[in-house]
Amino acid sequence: MRKKIIQWALVVVVVLLIALNFYKTPYYVQRPGKAVSMSGMVKVRSAARIDGNYRLVYIYLGQANIYQYLWAKYDGNKYTTLVKENQVKMPDEDEQDYNLRQENYMSSAQQSAAYVAYKAAGKKPQLLEEGVLILGVMKSMPNSNVLKTGDLIIGMDNHKVATIDDMNRWIKQKTVGDRFRLTLLRKNQVKQVTVQAAKFPKAYAGSGRGWGIGIYQDNHVKVDVHPRVTFDIQNIGGPSAGLMMSLEIYDQLDQQNLAKGRDIAGTGTIEMNGTVGPIGGIAEKVVGASKSGADIFFAPAADHEDQTAQKTAKEIGTKMKIVSVKSLDDAIDYLKH
Repeated sequence: MRKKIIQWALVVVVVLLIALNFYKTPYYVQRPGKAVSMSGMVKVRSAARIDGNYRLVYIYLGQANIYQYLWAKYDGNKYTTLVKENQVKMPDEDEQDYNLRQENYMSSAQQSAAYVAYKAAGKKPQLLEEGVLILGVMKSMPNSNVLKTGDLIIGMDNHKVATIDDMNRWIKQKTVGDRFRLTLLRKNQVKQVTVQAAKFPKAYAGSGRGWGIGIYQDNHVKVDVHPRVTFDIQNIGGPSAGLMMSLEIYDQLDQQNLAKGRDIAGTGTIEMNGTVGPIGGIAEKVVGASKSGADIFFAPAADHEDQTAQKTAKEIGTKMKIVSVKSLDDAIDYLKH
């Protein structure tokens, strides 16, 4: 009898240990990833192969189970950290919507990178404003069962919507409780839906005027360029590769051997005016780039992230040179000289 009790107790313990592996904590583990070459990922038609490497840098960010949480908390590695879930996801955002939002950020970054790189190379890129992209839907708002992450708003009532400014101009004419029609593109199909203006709940305090249709949005812009550029970047999301994609495209267009055989990594968003913006996880990205063998690391000056990058480089004793940049032009000038 005692033997059976022990056996059952062991079975219960094993089941509990396995169950804990699937229990997700409200924390994410963040640690250094790698710096991967964009050779083959970004291709300008008929361009010659670059003499060198431009690398985008990613970090590992995954929701922690109990074991991963304990490992990150107590393993002593300062570059493996825990991040609260509400610092990663928007309120009420599920994993599917989070991943789609990151994919949309990457797609937008590709368009921005193409625009600024072609412009810097003396080409004439054209911006095509195509609507307002929904990056997230506030689940506790009345329209959460009507609107979806990834929808593209192209019309409101009988008005065309090409930008957020267009949409805001028409929404300002509404009041809380008003119902009106939106025209959407969803999976390449045109749909019309009825939405209602409502007050934002407390969880979304600071979302602007205090009422709206309950979405996070961004302008959806496509860039028309010649020669054509294509992207094949898999399983990496977010906007932080903007600067490095711009450099990769520019070097393919410029034909002046900008890289000169060097291994170049870096990070930073890219705005349509060429400004390099801040990103997250700069310290982890410096560690990942150093381990990947990069010679140079471009770090955004914005939010003093270049200083954090310099400090991290000193701490890990890397020979990789940290270069502070405010714009794409800063990075190009550095590589030319």
